[in-house]
Amino acid sequence: MINSEQQKTHAVSTGLLSKLTEFRPATLEDIKQSQVLKDLYDLEHGLGEPLGLSHKLLYLDSDISIGGEYLPTANTLGLVLTDNQGQPVSIASVIDDSKPPLLTDSSQPYAFVIGNYNANGDKWAVTSLEDGKKLYFELNSTNGRQDTVLVSLHHWQFDSMVKHFAKASTIKINTTLENKTNLIKSLKGHDVELVTTSIPIDSLLNYDDTLISLLNEADTLNLKHLGWAKPSEVSKTLPQVKTFNKDMMPTLLWDYASNSAERLSVPIEYVLMPLMVSLGSVIGTKLTIYPKRYDNWEISPNFFGAIVGNPSSKKSPSLSEGLKPVTHLVALSKEKYNTDKLEYEAQKELNKHMAKATEKQLGDLAKKLAGQDDDDDSEANHEALKAKAQELAQAKQNDELIPEMKRYITDDGTVESIGELESKHKNGMLVKRDELTGLLASLDNESNLQARSFYLEGFNGLGSFQVDRIGRGSIFIDTHCLSVIGGIQPDKLEFYLGKTVKGLGNDGLIQRFQLIVYPDPLANSKERDLAPDKASRDAVYSLFETIDNMQLGDFMRYGASPIDEYHKRPYYRFSDEAYPVFMNWYDDLKARANEAEHSIIAEHLIKYAKTVPSLALIFHLVDCIEYGGNLGSVSLTALQASLKWCEVLESHMMRVYSAVTDSANIKANYLADKILRIAKRGTDKTDKTDWLEHGFTARQLIRKGWKGLTDADDVLNALEVLTEHDWLRWETVESTGQGGRPTERYYINPRLSEIG
Repeated sequence: MINSEQQKTHAVSTGLLSKLTEFRPATLEDIKQSQVLKDLYDLEHGLGEPLGLSHKLLYLDSDISIGGEYLPTANTLGLVLTDNQGQPVSIASVIDDSKPPLLTDSSQPYAFVIGNYNANGDKWAVTSLEDGKKLYFELNSTNGRQDTVLVSLHHWQFDSMVKHFAKASTIKINTTLENKTNLIKSLKGHDVELVTTSIPIDSLLNYDDTLISLLNEADTLNLKHLGWAKPSEVSKTLPQVKTFNKDMMPTLLWDYASNSAERLSVPIEYVLMPLMVSLGSVIGTKLTIYPKRYDNWEISPNFFGAIVGNPSSKKSPSLSEGLKPVTHLVALSKEKYNTDKLEYEAQKELNKHMAKATEKQLGDLAKKLAGQDDDDDSEANHEALKAKAQELAQAKQNDELIPEMKRYITDDGTVESIGELESKHKNGMLVKRDELTGLLASLDNESNLQARSFYLEGFNGLGSFQVDRIGRGSIFIDTHCLSVIGGIQPDKLEFYLGKTVKGLGNDGLIQRFQLIVYPDPLANSKERDLAPDKASRDAVYSLFETIDNMQLGDFMRYGASPIDEYHKRPYYRFSDEAYPVFMNWYDDLKARANEAEHSIIAEHLIKYAKTVPSLALIFHLVDCIEYGGNLGSVSLTALQASLKWCEVLESHMMRVYSAVTDSANIKANYLADKILRIAKRGTDKTDKTDWLEHGFTARQLIRKGWKGLTDADDVLNALEVLTEHDWLRWETVESTGQGGRPTERYYINPRLSEIG
């Protein structure tokens, strides 16, 4: 026995497909109470084209429950309503033509489809079954057409139905001039095509005309692009950079760097920067240059350098390759240290035995002297005793002369440890970091101000510095000379620069990275398997060894001026030809720095006044060593090479600082990529609001936490750029009347598909 509850059908949206099978298809007898449905039934058989009514028209023999509330649907006709994917989403209950259909679920957009939804023909939208029937007949009575008609059943749901189906394909609406304006106003921006005809298509039977001629004369208007300008491209290219060539440096440096870069398949800049920074660190404070003829402005050739690239750009192997010559010095130093330590241990053992013998001799002499009367030998014995005591003291003192390994480079030293290394080795120290982000972040910490000062002053190369620590004593560095080299990823550098400019930390630290490069990746970075160029490698290794071993006399033989009461170290000045060229360039540099649009660029530019003479000094010294003799003062050739380096470095500097100078455009590119993805794939499922249809607010965008778009100012700047390029349009949406403030919403241009 089936009770009344079992006879009622409980249909919810998630189980609609299974519930549809519980109802039988409506028969001709069932639909006779609705003339419209009967006409559709006849139309299906008359055209010989199945409309699939057996799946769309059902006989509802029971009430349907939605959310626990039963609707009076028993003994009515059920129209299956589908979404833009052709999936059933609701059922409309129809009694007859005199009463409007009853919807079992009106929460979703729907349509009653007349025809085959998956056919290749056009899709037309109407607001009633009667209009849909007439339109379908007129459209499909012409041979070859397979158009579909979407019926909303209720006027108040027509707009939402059209907008929903327009997301899947173009929806056509036949209208007249009287109704055209209202349709434009409600549906503009959606993939809807208004077909304005002199007479309605569904009334064509009453006129002496044909569908083809009527459509040929129709005025068609696609509302998707209406009111929207075609979006323009947002520049995605970084500022152009120059590159180095063979004429810009001594041949042996070029040969080594170019061979290494070719084997690694990386830009030559990736090898050149660590090579030059390490070469400058080996010279350190041994040799300087006075750029002016009379002034006491002195420069040491130490550098801060960085290579910028993505994680897969082989920054670490490039750093290792560029630093191999100084790593070679480290290896030689270790060998010497091991030899010296072995000799020390042997000498220490010998000293121990000699000390014992000396102690015994000293004791014997002391006893002898104590037992003697004053005589002529007394003074001689005293002198012998004193000599033995000095011999013993010297042996003990020699034991304290523990050999130390000469240091050139440190990977992750503290201020104290680096300071101690500098105080012992006097020539400066090279700090190498695979990833500079960690160093920069640590120096930004307010609790690490002395470390920041340590690096800032270490760049100057010739000042002193004292490190004081409670309980650890003090370390005094007579000549504080630091060189720094490392790699950094573009997005991390961008974040650091943005924070530096907006905050109070712009004290010139990042501008000290004069040898910073951000090259384009190679067009063909296919992995190579090439043998190292042994000749160029040996030549560079020999160069580093020679410079490392040079003393005052060696520099003087190569034309350096000697030390005196005013000059602590050997030095060069520019030649008579090079001096005026440098001074003119320097005047121009200061003028360009004064005219720079951004302070961070001005500060970076003015520090080239140290970089150019330093490079010229290095190139001149290398030329002297290759030549094997005195070439006089720093030549015009060396200066011109360093000026060419400066031009290349400046182009890379402008690319690096574009994260600041062109920040809005860069952020706009980040947002543009996201907007294009939304336009192609739809709004993220985690969003409650459809961004394509309803737009979005800046606050919603910030909450996404997308790369580079978490800061409110950055987001607003990006939105402004995309609005200027017609990617977006913003409107002020008034409050709902409950006291809220108006909201600015941004709407996505439907024409984005035109730019790919």
